[in-house]
Order: sequence, then structure tokens, then C-alpha cells
Amino acid sequence: MREKNKLYKQIIENRLTTLIIISIIIILMLSILKPGTFLNYSNFSGIFTTMSFDLLLSCGMTIVLIVGGVDLSVGAVVALASIISAVLTKRGMGVFFTIIITILVGAIVGIINGILVTKFKLAPFVATLGIQSIIRGFCYVTTSGYLISGLSPAFTNLSRATIVFIPSLVLISVILSIIVGILLKKMNLFKQMYMIGTSPKSAEMSGIPADKLKVFAYMLSGFFAGLSGVLIASRYGMGAATYGIGFESRAIAASVIGGAVMSGGEGDMFGTMFGVLIVAVVNNAFIQFGGQAEWQYAVSGIMLLITLYADRVKLSAMRRRGH
Repeated sequence: MREKNKLYKQIIENRLTTLIIISIIIILMLSILKPGTFLNYSNFSGIFTTMSFDLLLSCGMTIVLIVGGVDLSVGAVVALASIISAVLTKRGMGVFFTIIITILVGAIVGIINGILVTKFKLAPFVATLGIQSIIRGFCYVTTSGYLISGLSPAFTNLSRATIVFIPSLVLISVILSIIVGILLKKMNLFKQMYMIGTSPKSAEMSGIPADKLKVFAYMLSGFFAGLSGVLIASRYGMGAATYGIGFESRAIAASVIGGAVMSGGEGDMFGTMFGVLIVAVVNNAFIQFGGQAEWQYAVSGIMLLITLYADRVKLSAMRRRGH
């Protein structure tokens, strides 16, 4: 009996194992309750497409959360990137340079966020929310609310191609997520980010350039948001100011479900990957049971509140144990 309890405790305490079990349970329940609509190629294609965009954003969000920050501008950067890439490709620029320039713009936005947080000492929430509003407003003004369509086939094929029956969009996001996961575990530079999130002052006393690494973390968040915007424009064949609305909520929820905490110092990309899966499947389940697609934003918000509350409970428990 003790051995069984010990095994049960180990499973519960291993977050990744728990997330895998939860993911399997949710998928099995939907497969049983909605076999006709859930278990079909079209539905799974939609789930994995959404997951691909969210996964890229969550790569950056997890890194930012690890250093004790948060990036609320990622959704707006997605819209900006979709517009920039759409305009460039319509004007005849090659796919490669379109991608490079657009991602570079995303990274620059991330650097600006990082500077506002580190040099101007603005709270991450305030700084990135302000940048979000500026970028979203810029997107609406420059497009007048219109969609930018008529993109070149070479650009749209970027995310619509398949490799061994797997969409390139999915492959790109999964491969990059795995790379980030490995870097977080193995590379000293990324290991230092955990120290910054846990105790910035102790990190600086140890000779770690905390501010520079925080700016680097925000730059990576902007980089991934820019890439996500490029792929969204490629996938749907247009750029739009409305793209990315609510994406930041899903990215934060997925990252926290996966093991990150808002106070910093924790986070695991492999856990985040299953967090993205859970968020995507729960949103899909809402539609499966008759919910309107527009209400997904509310569902994402509810999931975010639940995960943040769970994060707070976890933090309180850790403090009581003296961690």
C-alpha cells in the first residue's frame, strides 16, 4: 500500500507526467463524447494549426516568465508581423528576406520592451501593455482596418507545405520548441536566467549580467512573436490588424500550466508544450459542445485566471515548506 502511495505521489509531483496524463484524459473524453466531430482530420488540423502559433509565442513567453517578467505585447507583434510580411511580399520581396526583416522587427520590439523594464524600471505588465496598445493602434491606422491579401504563392506555400504528411507549420513550431527546451536545460546562458528570476540581486552579485539577459529574453519573445505573425500571414494568405488578439492570454496560460510561475525562476519548455496542447483542446472542446468561436477569448481568460490562482497557491505552499 505504501509503495502504491509513493508511486502516486511521484506521479503527481512530476509535473510533466501529470500534464501528459491530463492531456490523454481530456482527449479520450472528447473522443468518447464527440466521436463524430472531434475525431476527424479537419478538426485535428485546426487544433494543430492553432497550437503551432501558440507554441511559438509560448517559447518566448516561457523564457520571459523565467526571468521574472511577462510580455503582453506578443499578440500585437503577431498582427504587426503579419502586416509587414504581407506588404513586403506583395511588393515583390523574396520570401527569405521578408521573413528575416519581419522577425528582426519583432526582435526590436522585444528589445524595446526589455529596455523599458530594465533601464526605465517600468513594471513588465505596464511596459508591455503600453507597447501592445501602441503597436495595435499603429496596425489599425496603417491598414485602415482592411485585410492585406493577394500574397505570392511562394510565401503562402511556406506554411501550407507538408513533409512526410506533417504540415511544415507544425514541424517548425515543434522543432523550435524542442531546441528551446534543450537550451533551457543544457546551456549555461539560459540556466543563468533561472537564477535571475529566483533572485536578481543574488544573480548580479554572482557576476551574472541580469539586465542584459532580461533584454535578451524579451528579444527572444519578440523574435518568436514575429515568426508566428509571418506564419499566420502565410497560412491564411493575408495580413490583418486583428490577428493575435488574446494570444498573450493563451501563451501565459500554457506557460504557467507547463510549470512557469509569474514570480520567475521556474519554467520548462517541454511542460509548456503540453500546456499549449491542453489550452488548444479545451478551447476546441468549448466549440464542440456548441459554444460560439468568439467566446474562446473568454475561455482563454478563465483558464488564465485559474492557472494564475494555481500559481499563487503553489507559491504559498513552497514558502510554507521553506523553499
